[in-house]
Amino acid sequence: MITNFFSENLAFTAAFVFFVSLFAAYFTLPSIIYVVKQKNLMDKPNERSSHKEKTPTLGGISFFVSVVFTLFILRSFDADNVGINILAGVGVLFFVGLKDDLVGVNPSTKIIGQIIATLILFFGTNLKIISLDGFLGITNISYWFSVLFSCGMVMAIVNSYNLIDGINGSASMVGMVIFASFAYLFYDAEMYYYVFLSILCIGFLLAFLRYNLSSKKRVFMGDTGSMIVGFLLAVLAIKFFALDTTSLESAVITPTNKVWVLLAIIFIPFFDTSRVFTTRVIRHGKPFKADRTHIHHILIDYLKITHAQASILLASINLIVFIIILLLNRALPSRWLCVVFIAIYAGLVGVLFYINRSYQTRKSKQKIRHVLDDILRKK
Repeated sequence: MITNFFSENLAFTAAFVFFVSLFAAYFTLPSIIYVVKQKNLMDKPNERSSHKEKTPTLGGISFFVSVVFTLFILRSFDADNVGINILAGVGVLFFVGLKDDLVGVNPSTKIIGQIIATLILFFGTNLKIISLDGFLGITNISYWFSVLFSCGMVMAIVNSYNLIDGINGSASMVGMVIFASFAYLFYDAEMYYYVFLSILCIGFLLAFLRYNLSSKKRVFMGDTGSMIVGFLLAVLAIKFFALDTTSLESAVITPTNKVWVLLAIIFIPFFDTSRVFTTRVIRHGKPFKADRTHIHHILIDYLKITHAQASILLASINLIVFIIILLLNRALPSRWLCVVFIAIYAGLVGVLFYINRSYQTRKSKQKIRHVLDDILRKK
């Protein structure tokens, strides 16, 4: 009877899922912060950090609690029988991320964990990519290519999401915009389980944002949280990519344009990761060498805006790009939508290049001025 009530009242179910997830995270986080402080499991700032004091981490534990509680409510909507697989995959990445936050793990361990989580997602479910719907002239694809493609997608999304978690609010605000975009498309496609899964994630990210932006009770999500959120984003991305032509048409998506729509949904993580890795390769041939060239670093270093303002700007850019590509996808063929996407990408790269170059020039002038002042002072 309760199951039928939830099924027949979608708006109520969406609100119920949101508030269960929100409150599960909101009331769990203070306890997490207390334990982390008592055990001194704090994140210590370094030369790349955007914070100057030790800050509690492990906020991602609250995400796991929210997922466990809320997925139970959604069982009756799980037509793909994927709920337990999602929970198992999240569990794998939860423990990998938790170990990384506490003692650190090798990058290879993270990759293995992500591959295992993806294979678990596939096992015994209908969540499979079987066609590219004519993109690049490719239609049906083999099972093993689907597995490899999905593993690559999960690793790319999980790690790119982790890289945007560099300032307070960025990962949660951008994440909420991405999940809201997925919720909108899955609602049009009448895939309500994935609508609620998106709303679930918005709930715990909103609860986390309140503490992440707090000056007194600040907490970071850590790799525990970023891997969980990244994996759930990847699950939704795989499901979106696996939608059949009828479902895509219901969501007002031209099938051959679904690649560009997906890249628009995850625009900021995709843009920042691809740009940073490319510039690092060009400069010193080391794509994984850490620096302060991420988009959020450039915004707060040069524009001197707050973390919250930079995060709102990044989330707004992601939303605007998604709306533009979504509106144009019905009017333009794939090759022309590709041109539009590349133009947006290149335009933002140009803006950041100009900003960063000006910042580096100003920094160099300041260093020269300090050196001259020291010489004059000695004389």
